Amino acid sequence: MEIIETLNNKIDKLLHDYERLKLENQSLRQEIDSLQNDNDELTRNNQDMFLRIDSTLTLIKAQKGE
Repeated sequence: MEIIETLNNKIDKLLHDYERLKLENQSLRQEIDSLQNDNDELTRNNQDMFLRIDSTLTLIKAQKGE
Protein backbone atom coordinates (compact mmCIF):
# COMPACT_ATOMS: atom_id res chain seq x y z
CA MET A 1 0.00 0.00 0.00
CA GLU A 2 2.82 2.38 0.82
CA ILE A 3 4.30 1.95 -2.66
CA ILE A 4 0.97 2.84 -4.25
CA GLU A 5 0.67 5.95 -2.11
CA THR A 6 4.20 6.98 -2.97
CA LEU A 7 3.52 6.47 -6.67
CA ASN A 8 0.24 8.36 -6.45
CA ASN A 9 2.00 11.24 -4.72
CA LYS A 10 4.68 11.31 -7.41
CA ILE A 11 2.02 11.24 -10.13
CA ASP A 12 0.13 14.06 -8.44
CA LYS A 13 3.31 16.11 -8.20
CA LEU A 14 4.12 15.46 -11.85
CA LEU A 15 0.61 16.45 -12.90
CA HIS A 16 0.85 19.61 -10.84
CA ASP A 17 4.28 20.42 -12.36
CA TYR A 18 2.90 19.75 -15.83
CA GLU A 19 -0.02 22.14 -15.32
CA ARG A 20 2.30 24.80 -13.90
CA LEU A 21 4.68 24.45 -16.84
CA LYS A 22 1.78 24.51 -19.29
CA LEU A 23 0.59 27.82 -17.83
CA GLU A 24 4.11 29.21 -17.85
CA ASN A 25 4.48 28.17 -21.47
CA GLN A 26 1.22 29.89 -22.37
CA SER A 27 2.35 33.04 -20.60
CA LEU A 28 5.69 33.00 -22.41
CA ARG A 29 3.95 32.52 -25.77
CA GLN A 30 1.78 35.56 -25.06
CA GLU A 31 4.88 37.55 -24.16
CA ILE A 32 6.57 36.43 -27.39
CA ASP A 33 3.50 37.49 -29.39
CA SER A 34 3.54 40.87 -27.69
CA LEU A 35 7.26 41.33 -28.37
CA GLN A 36 6.78 40.31 -32.00
CA ASN A 37 4.00 42.88 -32.36
CA ASP A 38 6.24 45.54 -30.81
CA ASN A 39 9.06 44.52 -33.14
CA ASP A 40 6.77 44.68 -36.18
CA GLU A 41 5.63 48.15 -35.19
CA LEU A 42 9.22 49.33 -34.71
CA THR A 43 10.15 47.86 -38.09
CA ARG A 44 7.29 49.75 -39.77
CA ASN A 45 8.33 52.95 -38.00
CA ASN A 46 11.92 52.48 -39.18
CA GLN A 47 10.76 51.93 -42.76
CA ASP A 48 8.62 55.07 -42.57
CA MET A 49 11.59 57.03 -41.23
CA PHE A 50 13.85 55.77 -44.03
CA LEU A 51 11.22 56.79 -46.59
CA ARG A 52 11.00 60.27 -45.05
CA ILE A 53 14.78 60.62 -45.04
CA ASP A 54 14.96 59.48 -48.65
CA SER A 55 12.20 61.90 -49.65
CA THR A 56 13.94 64.74 -47.84
CA LEU A 57 17.27 63.97 -49.51
CA THR A 58 15.58 63.81 -52.92
CA LEU A 59 13.89 67.16 -52.27
CA ILE A 60 17.16 68.75 -51.19
CA LYS A 61 18.92 67.46 -54.29
CA ALA A 62 16.12 68.81 -56.48
CA GLN A 63 16.33 72.21 -54.79
CA LYS A 64 20.09 72.33 -55.36
CA GLY A 65 19.54 71.48 -59.02
CA GLU A 66 21.45 68.21 -59.03
